[in-house]
Amino acid sequence: MANTPPPPQVQQAPQALCDLVMKGGITSGVIYPRLIHELSQRYRFKNIGGTSAGAIAAGACAAAEYGRQHGNAQAFATLDKLPGELGETVQPGGRSRLLSLFQPHPALQLHFSVLLQALNKKPVPAIVGMLLRMLTGSAGLLAVLLLGAAVLLAPLVQSLTPRPGLAAAVLLALGALVLTGLAVWRNAAAASAAGLALTWAATGVLVLLALKLATGAAWGGALVLAGLSLLLGCVLAWVLLMAAALARFTRGLLKGLHRNRYGLCSGQTNEEGQRHQLPGLTDWLAGYFDGLAGLTQRAHPLTFGDLWGTHDRQAPRNINLEVMTSAVSQQMVYSIPFRDGSPGLYYDPDELKDYFPPRVMAWLAATAARPDDDEDALGVVTGPEGQTRALLRFPRGADLPVVVAIRMSLSFPLLLSAVPLYSVDHSLAGNRDAKAQKKPLNATRVWFSDGGIGSNMPLHMFDALLPGHPTFAVNLKPMHPDHGIQTPEVKDNEGGRIYLPGVQNGQFRGGNVRHWAPPADGTPLGGLAGFLVSIVNTMQNWRDEIQFPYPGFKDRIVQISQRDTEGGLNLDMPAQSIEALGNAGAMAAQRLIDRFHPAGAEAGAGWTYHQTVRLATFLGTMQPGSAALYETIQSGHWGRVAQNIKYTNNAQRTLAQDFLNGLGQLGAAASASGQAVSLADDAPRPLALVRVSPRI
Repeated sequence: MANTPPPPQVQQAPQALCDLVMKGGITSGVIYPRLIHELSQRYRFKNIGGTSAGAIAAGACAAAEYGRQHGNAQAFATLDKLPGELGETVQPGGRSRLLSLFQPHPALQLHFSVLLQALNKKPVPAIVGMLLRMLTGSAGLLAVLLLGAAVLLAPLVQSLTPRPGLAAAVLLALGALVLTGLAVWRNAAAASAAGLALTWAATGVLVLLALKLATGAAWGGALVLAGLSLLLGCVLAWVLLMAAALARFTRGLLKGLHRNRYGLCSGQTNEEGQRHQLPGLTDWLAGYFDGLAGLTQRAHPLTFGDLWGTHDRQAPRNINLEVMTSAVSQQMVYSIPFRDGSPGLYYDPDELKDYFPPRVMAWLAATAARPDDDEDALGVVTGPEGQTRALLRFPRGADLPVVVAIRMSLSFPLLLSAVPLYSVDHSLAGNRDAKAQKKPLNATRVWFSDGGIGSNMPLHMFDALLPGHPTFAVNLKPMHPDHGIQTPEVKDNEGGRIYLPGVQNGQFRGGNVRHWAPPADGTPLGGLAGFLVSIVNTMQNWRDEIQFPYPGFKDRIVQISQRDTEGGLNLDMPAQSIEALGNAGAMAAQRLIDRFHPAGAEAGAGWTYHQTVRLATFLGTMQPGSAALYETIQSGHWGRVAQNIKYTNNAQRTLAQDFLNGLGQLGAAASASGQAVSLADDAPRPLALVRVSPRI
């Protein structure tokens, strides 16, 4: 009898648990793989969350944890190698593999290449590079406009002498246009006023010499005047030429973004990527997650049900992954998987196939259950031109593929296409009438964009009043002006790359103040632009910012600083920058382990003190709150209200009364001691609030 192969060796995960929340930042996500790997050596991940690029890292972390627990012993080691792989150069073009993941729609290829000219450059060189790429990308238009401008300027040249013919005058004017074009480019890139003056003086002399040699005109005022007129005419011609090219570029950009659903890239592999076997972002993510989880041979992709270990949304979850997305059409943010009670969602297969590989689309179709009797009887959606299309139900729980949730969180505006789903607007009279008549309802499109629009570091996802294990968070920020990043880099606060408040005499020290850049109020336009950008940043980040100096939060949020050329929209980061960011993630994880883990350098002192801060905050908040409940509960009013609640059985009614009685006893104890002693007096400041808040 043939020998039966042994079962795969399952790696035992560490016993210590942790949660991890990661901030978004587009290419800054290269920080996270080594951070996750380092933490995985000491912790088992229980709850994992993030937004945008942080959502990618969260998905990879969840997939690797699943893989570790189901036979892929190398899952986290594979993830640890990712920064190096993303920094590799690939063909064509010799750019990084990271950049190759962002593949534009064919109609937006030029626009994407113009954007790349701004990467890793200072403002003036970036603008020059973008304009030159814009012009070279419109070579036909450039040639026609240059020839037309030369024909218009030719009579000025010909008026100096009858000797040259029209063709010679056109060629001379064309040469002057090329010469002044080079001067315009040199002026734009010039670093000083002296450089500007020298460039234009040399250009003027060359134009005069060209006129003198071509026409034979005598030196004098007429020649100088003609030369200056030609120089001015050429400059004006270039201004008009660039305006025409910019208008054409802008028109093409608007049309292309509309066609590609408001993003340069959909995330799928385009024709060039297929030709060179370079996957686009979403196609790569789908395969990468399945590879970490050890599910590449299975018919369908990694799902939330796989992570949970159950299809029951209410049951305890083995691995809990949550990411943020923004339903900009509804001015709402959602966590995915969608909570119970959130509106039903639907999708158009013809639209979504432009976002996800066939394997994922096949699974979505297979799990799109028909509407139940108590759900929306949805049949079609009516488009803006009056056409109708059939929709399928979008999975919201265990059947939802992880890569779909991650892509919905990672939809950075204009770079990546927004994701279109549909929902029924029950406030519309037409839908109310259709529902009463048992007819199909009409759905309205909802655009889902980047989760960072509403919450870029959703630490609130897993917070408990009294946590049983630490919830770590990673914040990405610009380099502090007074604390530059040292070379070689070190994990200590003094190194400028990593910051975590220190512990002295059993208390966290530092982290109470935040740096903000001074507003650029030097010019009217610059000041207004900066003011408007600050408004947008405030709307996006205020929830995150308020947590950074707060007791019980600041001590577990590790801050990682980035140089201007690192992370963010720097899609074409060199390998050394990717490597540096990856190593920064590993150093940040080491700081957290040293502080919080019993085997760390500080023997878990950070976790011990964190618990005292959380308990002091809890008691200082709850004791005054319980005292305030005393009079209202003792009056018996809320006991009578409880009798009107429509519970399904007597056991619930009994429990409600017992619970109210217990609250009354707690309130009596808090009230009796509250006159002389208040636990709020020595609670960490500012004192927190406990209140009923809608769940995202």
